[in-house]
Amino acid sequence: MKFTKLLMVVIFVLILAGCIGEDYDVGVPTAHVQLELGLENPATQLTEANISWSSSSGEVEETVENIEEFGLSQEVIRVSPNQKATLDFMENEENGGDIWSNPRITATLWRDGESIDLELSDYREFRFPTNEGNYVLEVIFSNPGNRAQYVGHIDIQEKKEITIKDNEKLPRFSLMELPSIKKFQSESADGVVFNHSYTEVCWNDCNDKNTYNYSDIHAGDVEIGDQILIDWHKMNPQPTEVNLIEINTENNEEVNKVKVDSTNTPLNMEVDEQKMGVQYALEFLWAKGNNLKGKSVLDFKLE
Repeated sequence: MKFTKLLMVVIFVLILAGCIGEDYDVGVPTAHVQLELGLENPATQLTEANISWSSSSGEVEETVENIEEFGLSQEVIRVSPNQKATLDFMENEENGGDIWSNPRITATLWRDGESIDLELSDYREFRFPTNEGNYVLEVIFSNPGNRAQYVGHIDIQEKKEITIKDNEKLPRFSLMELPSIKKFQSESADGVVFNHSYTEVCWNDCNDKNTYNYSDIHAGDVEIGDQILIDWHKMNPQPTEVNLIEINTENNEEVNKVKVDSTNTPLNMEVDEQKMGVQYALEFLWAKGNNLKGKSVLDFKLE
């Protein structure tokens, strides 16, 4: 009996040691930069540069003498000033083992020999700088005894404003910038994202049959005096018409519709007694003449 228990303990220790060791006994990971863009958040794989890596999959040694020159030769990743992005690392499918434990990760932008260190959050989120131009993104992933460097060609440019008359079709809805809705309390300068839903009604194939069925949504908590700010200035192209609609929650029908100045963003709503318990919808329209090209709706409820 004692022998059996001892054997079980030994097996458990070996399994545990194997799991811990396995965290680092994997091949070179792949690195990706994921952009926060509309509903898709597209990701691009970065290119391996200087690599010094040893694992059960073998030894990997790669050397790149000039990472700026090498980085600028890669496919361009176009971003906007101050655009939010996230770094992601995946196991190479050719390698076995588990994901890594507590790696050290740094990100730097290079341009003409000068560097800009990017501050990463605990979730590896960061923002690109506001200065436009071509940069090389350098990402370093290291754990005990292993080091991998990745590069990408980053082009930071303010997006050219799109006008509907210049385009037969609107950009794909899933790549359109989303409107934001935040709640600001009188004692706080920082806003928090407010409960809402945002829905495509019709896009590039709108007709009279494209109606939107309002439904009850989860309300956001507010107090009298709070400010609700809805911002759509990043939408490109800008909507040609914006309407604020009050919804009857008993039958989910429109009670009142007020046209809002589409260029006056953000829209600021101060919460008072009359607005408590009310459901609203902000309707965005894109039209070319009398031809409706696109329609979306942002729903929210104050409670």
